[in-house]
Amino acid sequence: MFSQSVRRFTPAMVSLQSIRAPITRRSFASTATFNTSSSAKPSAYKEGMNQYRSFAGPFAKVFLGGVFVYQVLYWTWLKLEMDETKVEKNEKVAVLEKEVREITETKK
Repeated sequence: MFSQSVRRFTPAMVSLQSIRAPITRRSFASTATFNTSSSAKPSAYKEGMNQYRSFAGPFAKVFLGGVFVYQVLYWTWLKLEMDETKVEKNEKVAVLEKEVREITETKK
């Protein structure tokens, strides 16, 4: 009884496997070729650009890193300068308040 039920399902499984198309994997490469004709030669401009394409990523990283470091240093310098001017102004205010107290005490 059991052997008969297995025989019934086996042809169905075989037919499903034969119907399936072969599995194709998609390539995740960053450069894809979309040439319609195999005899088409890339232009001189594209060949020249392909030489420098490998430098674009590192150049962008270094450039953006430089801009970031510059901005951090600039903001730090600005903050220190603001703190210094604030201290100087507070010292001037303290001196002026002391003079005002002396003047008001002498008038009484």
